[in-house]
Amino acid sequence: MDNKIVHVLNVFSSCLASSPKIEFDGMNMIIELKGYDDNEKYHECRIRFESVIGYKYSLALFEMIKGSYDTIIEIMDSEWRDTFEKNNKEQYDYWKPKHYALYLDEVGLYQVLAKKVIVEET
Repeated sequence: MDNKIVHVLNVFSSCLASSPKIEFDGMNMIIELKGYDDNEKYHECRIRFESVIGYKYSLALFEMIKGSYDTIIEIMDSEWRDTFEKNNKEQYDYWKPKHYALYLDEVGLYQVLAKKVIVEET
């Protein structure tokens, strides 16, 4: 099954002005990006994963999921999510998490199990 595109970033990760800033607010995970698009226009991006159950990070050299380059995708056939459901059926049914992935050039791959994701860009 193909993965679902959730949002294509307007910031190119190969043109970031600074390293991504990651913070946690309760059960939420926020990734802030500042950088430029292909027309050298400056943008700021705030990615907010809500009701995070878990997250993984891999260095850029070691892992990438097809379609996740500068794009938030939902992984439709997720072993990680399925294992969570199998091991924690009651919690899975309550939270109904989705498996999201985002690859940033020279930074790495972020994978997040969360209820939803909200992207704000300027």
